[in-house]
Amino acid sequence: MRWIFRLIGAFFSFVWRLFWRLVWIVVLLCAFAFGLLCYLNGDFQGALKQAERSVKIGQQSIDRWEKTGQLPKLNQTDSHQHSEGRWPQASARIYLDPQMDSRFQEAYLEAIQNWNQTGAFNFEIVTESSKADILATEMNDGGTPVAGEAESQTNLLTGQFLSVTVRLNHYYLSNPDYGYSYERVVHTAEHELGHAIGLDHTDEKSVMQPAGSFYGIQEEDVANLRKIYETNEWGTIFPYFFAIMEL
Repeated sequence: MRWIFRLIGAFFSFVWRLFWRLVWIVVLLCAFAFGLLCYLNGDFQGALKQAERSVKIGQQSIDRWEKTGQLPKLNQTDSHQHSEGRWPQASARIYLDPQMDSRFQEAYLEAIQNWNQTGAFNFEIVTESSKADILATEMNDGGTPVAGEAESQTNLLTGQFLSVTVRLNHYYLSNPDYGYSYERVVHTAEHELGHAIGLDHTDEKSVMQPAGSFYGIQEEDVANLRKIYETNEWGTIFPYFFAIMEL
């Protein structure tokens, strides 16, 4: 009698594995078709990188599903720890990693334009990373349940940023299972750039909401940004004054 149950179990196990192999074949075919399309448009290297990323993301999702029966949960845009940092003035130079996904490059460019249009802060795009205050790039990490991140170095004496790196996470933003439209990817870029210029999370209707990336830049975000950079000259001079007094 036991051999019957074993046979039934083996049959269902075979069907399950066959199903996921078919899914994997579909992913490969889609990646190949995308690569062929980009090749015909003249960007073979870009197509190759896009296909490689798509295959890697698809394989990671399948592996996770086979092991746990579920995809990783994404509960928030990022896990940013606010440092209360700011730049000396309402402007910063930013470098876009040319090796990252073209979709992310476009999202960053649109996010930069949207912030610049507020008039509260100005991003200047530079073509050399050594001249940049902010580096905009990507990551592909399914072990970190965030759509993006902003990592900053801050001068503890002055409270001013020394450098900031912002990243968009391929694992979630490029995986159709998480439903990120291009508009939400742009909002995610706006969110991370918001951290890069001194904004913290808020539960109000704001681009700085910690989850979802459902909102773009709001009037409240612009007002909060203006408050940060409306500090008069004494706000910059005082830290140095106290440092001298301690000597």
